[in-house]
Amino acid sequence: MNQLITLIQRFPKCILLFVLALTAASAWYGQQHFKMNADLSSLVKQDGAWVDNLAHLEEAFPETGNVVVLVTSQDGELAKQSVESLADELASSSVIKDVFAPSTLSWFQQHALGFIDDSDYQTLEKMVSQQVAPLVAGANAQRLEVYLGQLIDRNSHIATRALGSDSSVERDKANENILEPLLLAASGQKFDWARELSGHITSPTAYAITLVAQPDDSVKEPNRAIIEAIHHAVTAAELPSSVAVQITGQAALDFDEIVDANNSIAIAGSASLIGLVLILAIGIRSLRVIVACYLTVIIGLVWTFAAGLFVVGSYNTISIVFMVMFIGLAVDFSIHLCLHIQELRIKGEDNRHSLTHAVAHSFRPLALCALSSGIGFLSFYPTAYTGLGELGIVSALGMLLGLLATFVVIPLFFTLFGYPTVKHKTDTRYFSAFGHGLATYKRTITFLMVCLSLVMGYGATQFKFDFSTLVLKNPQSESVLGLYALQQHGLGSSYQLYAVAKNEQEAKQWKSQLLNEPTISQVIIASDFMPTELAQRTQQLSDVLQPNMTAKPLSLSEFKRLAVEKGWPNAERIPTMANDSADLGSLTQALFSSVDSDTLSAITSNATGLNIDEDLPRSLYQRYISKQGEWLVAITPLGDMSNVEELNQFISDVQFIAPNATGRAVAEKEVGGIVVDAFRAAILMSILAIALILIWTVNKKRDIVLIFIPLGLATITTLGMMYWLNLSMNMANIIVVPLIFGLGVDNGIHIVKRFRAVGSLEGFFKTSTPKASLISCLTTLATFGALIVAKHQGMHSIGMVLTIALSSILVYSLVLLPIMLEATKKSEKISEVEASSKER
Repeated sequence: MNQLITLIQRFPKCILLFVLALTAASAWYGQQHFKMNADLSSLVKQDGAWVDNLAHLEEAFPETGNVVVLVTSQDGELAKQSVESLADELASSSVIKDVFAPSTLSWFQQHALGFIDDSDYQTLEKMVSQQVAPLVAGANAQRLEVYLGQLIDRNSHIATRALGSDSSVERDKANENILEPLLLAASGQKFDWARELSGHITSPTAYAITLVAQPDDSVKEPNRAIIEAIHHAVTAAELPSSVAVQITGQAALDFDEIVDANNSIAIAGSASLIGLVLILAIGIRSLRVIVACYLTVIIGLVWTFAAGLFVVGSYNTISIVFMVMFIGLAVDFSIHLCLHIQELRIKGEDNRHSLTHAVAHSFRPLALCALSSGIGFLSFYPTAYTGLGELGIVSALGMLLGLLATFVVIPLFFTLFGYPTVKHKTDTRYFSAFGHGLATYKRTITFLMVCLSLVMGYGATQFKFDFSTLVLKNPQSESVLGLYALQQHGLGSSYQLYAVAKNEQEAKQWKSQLLNEPTISQVIIASDFMPTELAQRTQQLSDVLQPNMTAKPLSLSEFKRLAVEKGWPNAERIPTMANDSADLGSLTQALFSSVDSDTLSAITSNATGLNIDEDLPRSLYQRYISKQGEWLVAITPLGDMSNVEELNQFISDVQFIAPNATGRAVAEKEVGGIVVDAFRAAILMSILAIALILIWTVNKKRDIVLIFIPLGLATITTLGMMYWLNLSMNMANIIVVPLIFGLGVDNGIHIVKRFRAVGSLEGFFKTSTPKASLISCLTTLATFGALIVAKHQGMHSIGMVLTIALSSILVYSLVLLPIMLEATKKSEKISEVEASSKER
């Protein structure tokens, strides 16, 4: 290190140019090669029966889709028309490989009678009986009088009803248009029977379009082209303002997560740098030191960003978090080095010697801190959780490069721009008072710490792991809101499960059993797209259309008299044409021509003998029946899939009936189990590695136990506080517990070594170590805690849990550890006295 400092002091400008060139090259490389990955399958090593089930599903039914476009409107017919327009625009996009919009298939229009519910069918049957049947009878006889007689006969019960004391009139809405065909014909217009028939059938207000689109993994944001193509199609379709379009599905969820992660890192990183300045300004009070530390952190951050991309290839939504963590970790190196330089200068050493000696004395302990922190991160690397393993690699590189930046940039800065002015000696009055208070009330404080540990210990036994990746995403993002809306409308969910039945019989059996489960909203199989009761309903309507042979034909004037007498709506508008045969002929022609063959075929066509293998549209058939004859069973959940208990129950209920059921929910649950195993292994490896470091660096082996006690209590307190604050461990914040040992051991080492050097509790708090530990923890807290403002809920949860963990480390390290060291010191003295007595 002395040679490095000598080189910097001799050739500062050359070293400066080299550092600037390296930083610029790193920034360029990072900008050119930056890529984010949100694919769950690449974050965890996967194997087991569930992986085979998922592979079989994708092989048998490759077109389940990765994007869903939800189209909604209060006007169901308008929503349907919008789906048709949007589907056409989407199909023209080169990015989208397949567009599946079931509502646009003519199959459902051709056999509409077989798809409407009983309530709508009864309404339709009533309208056919009261309005269509009289018209058909008149058209067959080509006599207006027959139509009028049949109309009176079939609607003799209709009358005006008075309601309430205000004599207001309410008409039966199903019969408001009873005279409309006649009135329109009298004015030379045709009545739109197709619209009238469909108007009395409840139209869905929400439709789903399923898309298959392949992400472009060669670009920074693989799913951006897909989302932009959909937005372009929505714009080109020129949908009415009353029609809403939402995009969800796996590709959309991944895209929004990456966008939120990038935005969150930018916001949290800015907040972290601002917090760092404030902490340094309060704790250091030297502008030159603050600038030196700040530049060191920025340069180290750029180096780490590029090195991480070079080694790992791309960041994921977990490993990118280290860009914020680095700020808090790297600044500790700078603070310790700068404070050591100041301390030596206060003692009278000149600038050059203070720099050289500070670097020589600081390198080993700071390298040790970097090593322990790196171990905490790297503890996940040997596990199956490759997402955190990549974070460990990036972090280890960051610690190395942060250490290098500290011992290059700070000496270079001071050499070029001058050393900070020494204005005063370190003020330890407040820390001395704090130490005196600990010595006075150590029993009370110890008792309170024990009580706190018991309360937190109970909470730690109750903590839960939430395997759902939904809890990591921004709940206000378009894809998450679309997911909830899709499920609310009963049109599916990204958390649908899919089971592959051997044949139709097994599929129907599973469906019957699944629908009895309270966690399931609907189950769809291929036969659901076949019309039901079609032949029966067609026959019923054909019977209804048969004329009543006992009905008496009526003249127009007689019909008008009876209609007015019965109080029919708009009866007074019926024209009187008794003496004008030409007008009556025009009226008759216009009236009977409104009922064409298409109108009659829609309600009387005989569709018996439909066969699912021969008649079901291929686009539907191929999605629900494989080439091998297997049937797809799609199961939609009922509950809130962001609630891990409801999600877990849903999976259990489905797999109890259909053991091979798979999908996103099952993948997350199984991956969650892998992550929990990785978590346990990481903690064990972290503890063992830290123990080895302590054995190597700590003289008294009893001190190793004393250092581990605050770390263990900090772990228990973190898990306990998570329980009491209703926070759950998830796939992002699970890294915090192993980090407690990697980040907390540094304080323990510094405190134990300084305490053993001074030999007393009050003497320890007169040294600079408590202040250095406090500033170090506060800077780390300020930077890590900045993640709390992240919209990405995974990063937010890391910030929350790290804040709890670091606060716990700070309290136990500066309160409990010195008290234990004091107690250990006394017991050592007693042991020495007893030993000397025995010798005498």
